[in-house]
Amino acid sequence: MNNQPNVLLFSVILGAVFILLDVYVLGHWTVYVRRKGMNPGWHRSMWIIAFVMLVLYAFAVSRRNFFRLDGLDVILLGISTFWYLPKLGIAPVLLVRDIMRGFARLFRPRHPERRSEATPRPEQEATPRPEQEATPGPEQEATPRTEQEADPARRKFLANSAWSLSAVPYVMVGNGMWRTIYDFQTIQVDLNIRKLPRAFDGMRIAQISDIHAGSFPDHRPFQEVRRILDVLKPDAIVITGDFVNAKPMEMSVIARELAQLKAPYGVFASLGNHDHYNTPQEHAELVKTIRGLGVDLLVNENRRIVDGGSSLIIAGTDNSGFKQSFGKIDRALFGVMDDEATILLAHDPTYWDKEIVGATNVDVMLAGHTHGGQFGVQLLGFEWSPAQYVYKQWAGLYGAGEQLLYVNRGIGTVGPPLRIGIPPEVTLFTLRAASVADGLT
Repeated sequence: MNNQPNVLLFSVILGAVFILLDVYVLGHWTVYVRRKGMNPGWHRSMWIIAFVMLVLYAFAVSRRNFFRLDGLDVILLGISTFWYLPKLGIAPVLLVRDIMRGFARLFRPRHPERRSEATPRPEQEATPRPEQEATPGPEQEATPRTEQEADPARRKFLANSAWSLSAVPYVMVGNGMWRTIYDFQTIQVDLNIRKLPRAFDGMRIAQISDIHAGSFPDHRPFQEVRRILDVLKPDAIVITGDFVNAKPMEMSVIARELAQLKAPYGVFASLGNHDHYNTPQEHAELVKTIRGLGVDLLVNENRRIVDGGSSLIIAGTDNSGFKQSFGKIDRALFGVMDDEATILLAHDPTYWDKEIVGATNVDVMLAGHTHGGQFGVQLLGFEWSPAQYVYKQWAGLYGAGEQLLYVNRGIGTVGPPLRIGIPPEVTLFTLRAASVADGLT
């Protein structure tokens, strides 16, 4: 059951990147301090901190692994993240500056020295008269002083400005770690489903995903999620996996609030890859705990919601993806009629292209897993994250024909405990019957 990816190499490579970042950035900082004539403690203290941070990172990772951190490990990783991550913004600026300086030196024109400056004539070598030793007039010194002082002054200004601006990445990371990490956003989406019976038109389903209870400092973040859901009053609630980082004991952080989640049609869930990062005994305990808290956990199975003579299927697969293959779509859809509207809970969005599109009668698949990258930009409808270079479907709504996929950005974190530009998400779906939208009876 312990189907976690081998992250030893990943952790070592990441540690090596951290070391290179520190050497490069702190090397420039040391040069700057020395040129400014500042106290050596300004750069020596930074090297000491760099060593301490590397030890903290190695200690946290060696205790568990990068993707299974919780409790103390999350705190230690958070501290080292605050030290290292801003340098990913500082280092490129320094690199561009170094490259520009290199090109400037390479293509700088070399003017031969004038003979009068290089080899004085004999008559010029004679001892000058006292009046000639006097301070030269303004017209004699203006040009040399301007040429010699302008460029250093400009470099000094740019250097001071660059190091002042280096504080910006630290402000951004600090904001993402301590203010916006649990700044939950509610996104409302209409889902047009051709096969949806008119009885379910207007039905509202709330989705949360990727809780990662072990990453929460206490119960309060999930308490806020529960309050948001209470205000939304959805007809059903779905949770698309990753309840924990690894251990079932992490559920104690969210247990009280999870048990209070209520909806008229019920609370349904599927499992994620992190829910399998444990022993068979621990996994069985986790499943038992989730179900014991009133959550209808769908492990390759489905439920039929009936309203009069109409029905809606909520199905759920176990996780497939990220070196796991527990999902059994044939079992999850067992007994489902072709003309029944079906919503599938499947944690990993890569399952969509592999098993769902064009191969099943699933109308909507709800997923999570990506966290939206936890870092990116949302501005006036534009959204970008490094996650989009890893996952074809990484956040939001996607379609293929009449089949739909929605990827939730998650409410918890894994790895660095921060969110920058990609807030945690609670999604509220409103189901729309195509027959109603088309004005048909």
